Amino acid sequence: MSLDPTIVRRLAQAESLLLVTDFDGTLADLTTEIYGVPVNVDSLAALTHLAGLPATHVAVLTGRHLAGLARLCPLRAPIIFAGSHGAESAEHGDCLTEEQAARLAEVDAALDAALGAALHGDHPDVHIERKPFQRVVHTARLAATDQAAADAHLDRAQQVGMPGVRVSRGKNIVEFSVSDRTKGTWLAAEIERVNPAVAVFIGDDTTDEDGFRALRPGDVGVKVGPGETAAGERVADIPAVADLLTQVAAARAAHVGIPRELPARFEALAAGFSAEVLRVNDWSAATPCAGWSARDIVDHLLTWYPANLRDAGIDLELETDIQADPAGAWFSFVDAVRALLLDARVNTTFHSGPDEGRTIGQATAAFLLPDIFMHTWDLARSQGHDVELDPAYAARNLAGLQSMGAALQESGQFGPPAPAPTGATPGQQLMAYVGRAVD
Repeated sequence: MSLDPTIVRRLAQAESLLLVTDFDGTLADLTTEIYGVPVNVDSLAALTHLAGLPATHVAVLTGRHLAGLARLCPLRAPIIFAGSHGAESAEHGDCLTEEQAARLAEVDAALDAALGAALHGDHPDVHIERKPFQRVVHTARLAATDQAAADAHLDRAQQVGMPGVRVSRGKNIVEFSVSDRTKGTWLAAEIERVNPAVAVFIGDDTTDEDGFRALRPGDVGVKVGPGETAAGERVADIPAVADLLTQVAAARAAHVGIPRELPARFEALAAGFSAEVLRVNDWSAATPCAGWSARDIVDHLLTWYPANLRDAGIDLELETDIQADPAGAWFSFVDAVRALLLDARVNTTFHSGPDEGRTIGQATAAFLLPDIFMHTWDLARSQGHDVELDPAYAARNLAGLQSMGAALQESGQFGPPAPAPTGATPGQQLMAYVGRAVD
């Protein structure tokens, strides 16, 4: 099961796109451990890439509470997060009232009475997850060995009901919610706020059906796995979701290209690098830059640019340890540069150093962004991945480097040009010109 290529093409070419996805069963596998679920890094990379593109809005809409999601999901802004089925959200969230808190306390007491010993002991069969607006009875651990017993516990839990509490059953769970928010109400509000040409929602469970029903004619709902659904499309499983997201990200990036406006250009290029950061599984791996590891690539970017900014009186105040947490250091750097480029300080002129006389904006566009762009290829290659560099932006950078003539190699920053293979893309030609072995 996969999406028709014409749908992928329509999403890629949409004037504006809102892509919203569930988390568990869609981006992450379902396991017996609530916080031990493996998350598909290819999906995370594709979502990150998409979120950096112009007129493209990405959100994760989950039944998990936001604090719990943050323990598992490394995605960052500009991706939007909506937890507790949308009750927790900066865009359309709620505040827990005293009345709702009292109802949750009643649910706690009723569940303790209904499930009794199953909740207690050193190795309880049943676990209750306490979220800001919900209580969730989990039986996945028991279901792994005795589905019938797990279902019996869920049946007993489902008998607990009281006014003002919505009860819903999913895969080895029963949820009790004091919020009237659903994934459908949140998605409808987000569609109204963003007003995209096309909205996409991807999900796998019962609660996601509310989201599918909230979509407009012409929007795309994608059900993950088997079962009846209001979604118009279906993919087989979590790897198929990753494949779909990767296809959409690549096709949309090719369609919209790299923006000219500086903050948007930074977002697109930084998102491409961030996508590869999320796919790194060995920070010590060698890169195509002789003598540099994957960690060294990040260290390089986070060293020279902040150092140069001091010649303009700017301190990015980066504190994350690059050696201990290169991914965290990179994301902190992105946040700091994003804030700088959206601030009046971007027009500050360098008073000394290699960028003397340029504004911060000019120097960033001329040197940092091409460096991020080319090192995206290096970082991907260090992990055995290929990445297609934007052809138009690659061609512009190649022409600029070629115009420098012998001075390029004399700078000591680039090796001699390597041969480019027959039929090489502009990205491959660029990387070969700066000395990388392209095959």
